[in-house]
Amino acid sequence: MTLRMVGLLAGALVIPCLTMAQGGGVAQGNGAASGAPRPAPADYPPYTRPVSTYVPPRTPDGQPDISGLYVGIPLPRNVETPLVPAVTRTVNRAGGEYMFGVNERAKLPEGAVVRPATVDPADGKIPLRPEALARRKAIMARQTEVQHLDGRVLCLSPGVPRITIPQVVVGYQILQKPGAVVMFYEQSHLTRTIPLDNRAPLAPSIRKALGVSRGHWEGNTLVVEVTNFTNNFENNWIMGSQGNDGTAGAEALSTGHGIPHSDAYRVTERYTPIDANTIHYEATITDENVLTQPWTVAWYGFARAPKDYVPIEYACFEGNDKNLLLMTGTDITSVRVDVP
Repeated sequence: MTLRMVGLLAGALVIPCLTMAQGGGVAQGNGAASGAPRPAPADYPPYTRPVSTYVPPRTPDGQPDISGLYVGIPLPRNVETPLVPAVTRTVNRAGGEYMFGVNERAKLPEGAVVRPATVDPADGKIPLRPEALARRKAIMARQTEVQHLDGRVLCLSPGVPRITIPQVVVGYQILQKPGAVVMFYEQSHLTRTIPLDNRAPLAPSIRKALGVSRGHWEGNTLVVEVTNFTNNFENNWIMGSQGNDGTAGAEALSTGHGIPHSDAYRVTERYTPIDANTIHYEATITDENVLTQPWTVAWYGFARAPKDYVPIEYACFEGNDKNLLLMTGTDITSVRVDVP
């Protein structure tokens, strides 16, 4: 069994009922929502979009050429801003299981500002409405029930922008053809076709887990408007990054788990090449039924893959003994066989 497959199976079996602040292991609750006073958040520099002098080559039809194979750069901090500064960790769980020992882990580009993913609101907190926070707490309290599990644990499509957050299988391939950009995700072998021809969105009745994408170029930045998201189950969460090790309570929002969206959900993505090997990612999330204001997350998302990198077959249901136990009551752990 390959190291990447082992990492995938380990990640898929994590039930994200508890979360931990990345970096220092500091529990992060939403103190304002619970009535408790909240300390001032850790002091991170204000977010500004990265500026680069890099000029990418052009495709035959004139698009900035960002095509190629990439791997995800592990998030340097968590989704929410910690209440205290994070301590640098020597091992980052995001992407670490499958890349460690196989390829050198992708690194942040020179001069990158290390900060949590949430960049707006300025306090670094997820701007949940009280009723959305209450719903999230109920979901996180019921993580022993299969219908409330993380969609990723159930092998379902993770949606946007979550599909871009590095996890145990984090390979990406960007393909470009006249009038479109196509993104292939190693996880679940999902694909997105992003037309660039100003066509109208599909009818509102047509909904997809990854939404309906329409793109255009602003200089060297690919801007994608995503609408028409599936909303018939609560497992398609807006966010959710690291796994967890069970040291923080269900109110902790440091990883963003447990936040489903409504039918008003839409996302604006920005893919900006920083140099020949790095793409910066930004997403602004709007959902007036869930959020009190638009929520923007950003990180350095893509590093060009090593020359010998090959996307592998994705296995999720296969060997997922935790899901089989939850759904059928059958424990297969005693019959598992390690395959070299």
